[in-house]
Amino acid sequence: MGPYFPLLQVDVAHGYYADGRCRGLRFVPAGTTAERLRRADALVRADGGSLRVHGPAEAVDRLRDETDFLAWRVFATDDDFACGTEDPADRPHELLWVEPALADDALQARPQALASPALDLLLTPHDRRVMPFALLHLPLSRLPVHGPSRDPGAWPVCYRWPLAPRATVWKYCLLGDWTEPSLAVVDLGGEIDFDPPVPEQLDDGTPMLAIRSRGLVPLAQRSPLRLQLRSRPGNGNGHGNGNADGAGTGSGSANDKVLIRRLPTAAAQLLARETIAGRPAIVSEIHVHR
Repeated sequence: MGPYFPLLQVDVAHGYYADGRCRGLRFVPAGTTAERLRRADALVRADGGSLRVHGPAEAVDRLRDETDFLAWRVFATDDDFACGTEDPADRPHELLWVEPALADDALQARPQALASPALDLLLTPHDRRVMPFALLHLPLSRLPVHGPSRDPGAWPVCYRWPLAPRATVWKYCLLGDWTEPSLAVVDLGGEIDFDPPVPEQLDDGTPMLAIRSRGLVPLAQRSPLRLQLRSRPGNGNGHGNGNADGAGTGSGSANDKVLIRRLPTAAAQLLARETIAGRPAIVSEIHVHR
């Protein structure tokens, strides 16, 4: 058996995590992939955000002789992953089918129904009860014809799987005595607008003021957003409820009084469901006490 070469590499990028690399993924060979890799003397290494396959130069030919693809079931183990990841699959009826795009080294994901015949030989009965996040399907036809010993510059074959952070409506819940006029959440970067505050109650009847973002805001492990809570004297009614002239929209003014210089940002796991303007929405609640 000759020297081992890097043959295949998959890196998972994720916009939620501060360094852009995914966390906590577990790659489990699907179907006959584990046995085929063993017969080809290939070694697999994974670190939660990447998958790497090493093997002798002849490993590629051995794999091609038996099948036309390799597959892994991908499970998420990080606590923030499920809440912090944009997921187009209709769970629990679908998972993500991940395969190479046509043009470049990016992997593309699309929902795949669990009833699809393509999954019959790749999922175990247990997988259908404890479903993977995704099924990684890598055709061997995308690998170079010549092995790494003859064409070292073409190896390893590298793929990048980009995952997007979940975007939610951010809802600031102001608890306590907020009597300043025209309360407003202001984005110092000028990218996000917020509605004026409205009086609401928590589930236990505790009164609060709720200020929601006017659009969806991406979640992040360490959000770069700089949001402030301000009051606008002279524009309000003295009860912190905003008004029709634009108070509470998120656009700052030199006359504003800064009440909280740096508001906390949304956490991945504090999600709720609401109906906003007649449509269902995922909401990130951020409690601010006084």
